[in-house]
Amino acid sequence: MFFEHEHYRRTKIDDVASSSILDRYIKTLDPNRVYFTANDIQSFEKYRSLMDDFVRTGRVDAIFDIFDVYQTRARTQTEHALALLDENPDFTVDERYYFDREDAAWAADQAELDELWRKRVKHDLLSLVLADKTVEEARDLVRKRYEGRAERNLDFSSDEVFESFMNAYADTLDPHSNYFSPRNADEYNIQMSLQYFGIGASLQIEDEYVTVQEVIAGGPAATDGTLTQKDRIVGVAEGPEGEVVDVVGWRLDDVVELIRGPGDTLVRLQILPAGALPGSATQELPLTRGKVTLENQQAKRDVIDVDRPGGPVKLGVITVPSFYQNYQARAQGDPDYASVTRDVRRHLEAMKKEGIDGVIMDLRNNGGGQLGEAIGLT
Repeated sequence: MFFEHEHYRRTKIDDVASSSILDRYIKTLDPNRVYFTANDIQSFEKYRSLMDDFVRTGRVDAIFDIFDVYQTRARTQTEHALALLDENPDFTVDERYYFDREDAAWAADQAELDELWRKRVKHDLLSLVLADKTVEEARDLVRKRYEGRAERNLDFSSDEVFESFMNAYADTLDPHSNYFSPRNADEYNIQMSLQYFGIGASLQIEDEYVTVQEVIAGGPAATDGTLTQKDRIVGVAEGPEGEVVDVVGWRLDDVVELIRGPGDTLVRLQILPAGALPGSATQELPLTRGKVTLENQQAKRDVIDVDRPGGPVKLGVITVPSFYQNYQARAQGDPDYASVTRDVRRHLEAMKKEGIDGVIMDLRNNGGGQLGEAIGLT
């Protein structure tokens, strides 16, 4: 197996590892122990020595069986919680709810799980009431939270289920190994190369609408100048004649996948302009996809003057958001491939010419990246 042969620990994946994989997979699905019951956990025991075999053979039916139980429990408990919101809680009763249940015992049965959720609903309401919300305001906010969580719990693709299991498996080796699904691998490569082919817009979900958060400078959307912040994308069509697909209520990554594509190809967006009410007339915006460079995610430099007892000191500050490298461009011999090591070296040389007295390397928001770049930068 790739993990056994290529991971630095050379860990043998056997029945001992299988037991850890099962425990981590269950924890991935229900970390706070609010969905599964003790009976559910007992029913999973038949897989304890088989998880390593599933990985080797590719037979993953059991992984999806466990996930199906999780989804069923999540749906049942959400429906129970929403029903409880229709009742008036009695805040005068002296009782305790422990929010952190990572090490707690699993609920013995459905009745105990329902009681746990009764206290949880009451806790969530009371927390908001103590934050100066009315009971009705708290009830509406908690209902939205539960409904949103339910939608996320039920909206898993098979790739994401498999990815959750493989990450539980990778976590048995060390806390820094991960498995990426094909889609997340593509996202990782974008973050490392700092470029992709698309329209050049940062998007987010707001009230079921894919909303433009930022138009990226230099991208096709910025060059066209028509797309603006807070515009909502309600439909996407491929090419000049493609049928428009309604994307209201879709997951963000699914919409992004429709919008991105090869360079010099056409994508048509149906736009609900910023501020327009739902149901208003939409506009169609054709855009030709092009290369988008994420310059705001490159290493940056600044020079600051600091007053010290012996006189002012000039300090260079280099912000390194990640250890990025465009591996594909490098392999193709591109002399200008993106590299955090090369960018930092360039910043250091520039600051030397400015006569700085010291350097601060800001890694506070650095999420990691290419190991070779981390070593090269060091």
